[in-house]
Amino acid sequence: MTDGVANLDDRLAVEVRGLTRFFGAVPALAGVDLEIPRGAVFGLLGPNGAGKTTTVRILNGVLDATRVDTLRVLGHDLPEGASEIRPLVGVQTDTNLYDRLTARDNLSLFARFYGLDAAAAARRADGLLDMFGLLPRARERVERFSKGMKQKMLIARALVGSPQLVYPGEPTAGLDPEASHELMSYIRTVSRAEHTTFFLTSHRLDEMEDVCTKVAVLAGGVIRAQGSPAEVARAAVPRVRVRVTPAPGAVLTARMLLALPGATGMDAADGTFLVDVASLSAVPGFVRAAVALPVDLLGVAEEAPTLQEAYLALVGTPSDDAVEAAR
Repeated sequence: MTDGVANLDDRLAVEVRGLTRFFGAVPALAGVDLEIPRGAVFGLLGPNGAGKTTTVRILNGVLDATRVDTLRVLGHDLPEGASEIRPLVGVQTDTNLYDRLTARDNLSLFARFYGLDAAAAARRADGLLDMFGLLPRARERVERFSKGMKQKMLIARALVGSPQLVYPGEPTAGLDPEASHELMSYIRTVSRAEHTTFFLTSHRLDEMEDVCTKVAVLAGGVIRAQGSPAEVARAAVPRVRVRVTPAPGAVLTARMLLALPGATGMDAADGTFLVDVASLSAVPGFVRAAVALPVDLLGVAEEAPTLQEAYLALVGTPSDDAVEAAR
């Protein structure tokens, strides 16, 4: 192995080239390419039936690819290295908790399965409970926990063996917004603190935009775009807009804004103006000119495209789940 390949293996948790999978004559995946850095919170986006679950199953060594050029997880080639990666991977499922055991006993039990002695297992359990804000409830039976607390427990369970790569699936499914935000914050914290890579699949585009350091949009069996949420949004939605908000009582007209350098069009709504600007490089000049207007303004800022807009541009009409999540 060359030094360049060794360095690449150290840098990437997942490297995929040309991943193809047929079910009968139907191509579920048709040449998927992915690069996921170690320590990233990665989100795989796509409509129902796009092949997200198939991709995860292949990366876990549960399902074989029909054809693939490169399939490497944590430095091990698949399918040959499937047995080597299993101890390094954590998978969240909905059936990994014993409701009649306490939170500490649940995690201690699974820690023992990873070869830790009783004392080390208890320390690992308490450390995870503390990380997820559950240590004060350590002696309570899990059956008494709320759904949000159980979701935290499930992710803690997936982390018991100190995995390098975790597949939480859709960790916030069924949670209210407050619990969802809290849980995603914990995922971000664990990723940074322990350099753990998370591989999420979700329709909650707003959450993915907030927590993910990298995303990919899968549709039609291929990756339509990948990069940071901002990079994907910029590439998929080329328009550039600046939001101008006048102070209450200030007189700001469309004519005044359209006369500024770089302005090409405008929409007005809810007392603010969304001005189309010719290019991103033209934004600073437009902002300077807007601030110089003889009008009191509350704000002048670029309105960056969102991951939701990028998803719609790349995939089209979202699934019902994605529409509901965006409301």
